[in-house]
Amino acid sequence: MNFQTMNKQRKFILIAAAVGLISIFLPWVTVSFGGFGGGSVNGFHGSGILVFLGFAGAGVVSYLGDQTKTLEKTMWMVALLAGGVAALFTVINLVNILTTSYVSAGFGLWVAVAACAGILYSAWMYKNPGDDIKSGFDSLKKDIGDKTNQPPQA
Repeated sequence: MNFQTMNKQRKFILIAAAVGLISIFLPWVTVSFGGFGGGSVNGFHGSGILVFLGFAGAGVVSYLGDQTKTLEKTMWMVALLAGGVAALFTVINLVNILTTSYVSAGFGLWVAVAACAGILYSAWMYKNPGDDIKSGFDSLKKDIGDKTNQPPQA
């Protein structure tokens, strides 16, 4: 992999995914008991594992294929879905934390929110001009159908 010749879309998705993966290990929840101390918990618990998988998926997709070109339609859709899964579960965690007493959102959770936004923004803004959501889903369905209808290889 030559990072210098990598397409801008792939490069930004890869950077945002790497930042997101790091954010999983930073504090997502900070617990405070007034003057009696407190603690923190990282994001690698519960639905945070799905966030981790979303970041990992987006990073892998940005690395596959011809790195000098934008993501092809199917891989672009997979990157959007992986970023969307990460964003959905990050926001669910954030809402749960913000509505709980004695608990506040940690630095890692805010970094994860920014990383999700970075993946989705980069995938969408630097896409091929002819790509849209409908054609992306159609391409994804076609590729999945082609792979499932192939006879087993000996």
